[in-house]
Amino acid sequence: MSLAAATRDAVRARPSLLYALRAGVVNYTAAAESLDVDGDTDSIATALRRFADDLPPVEIEHREVTVRMRSGVGLAGEDVDADADDDRVLTVGDVDFVASGGGLTALVVTGEVDTRALSVVCDRLDAENILVDAAGVADDELVVVVPQRQGATALRHVESVFESLPV
Repeated sequence: MSLAAATRDAVRARPSLLYALRAGVVNYTAAAESLDVDGDTDSIATALRRFADDLPPVEIEHREVTVRMRSGVGLAGEDVDADADDDRVLTVGDVDFVASGGGLTALVVTGEVDTRALSVVCDRLDAENILVDAAGVADDELVVVVPQRQGATALRHVESVFESLPV
């Protein structure tokens, strides 16, 4: 495998570096030193520059969405009333999150959502030190479950994501 191909593979294994290359905010020498690629730093840095030149730039888009907050979400059968099974907010595997007296909040986003948006939402909440207990996206709905005390703060951050979503 060529040095250029090994460098590209190493970058693809680190999505944050790939995004930074697309955004044009990388110190190529520092990035080259951080990669596990056999070769001298200058050659790897050159391969990074060339790779960055081939990548599409980061674009920002506004998406039309509605964000609702549902408080009192919990795990069916544990945190909430047993009759709450009909008010499911999110199901992940065999775990149902339902709206009926739990200590969590679900942020439900409807509209122009996809897995990329989910990724950005989770990254943004992580950057703000907001714990995501569960998350998912399907069709035109994205759901993120957070601790109830962080619900209002999380709502503001999720709304801001859709005002300027990087793609």
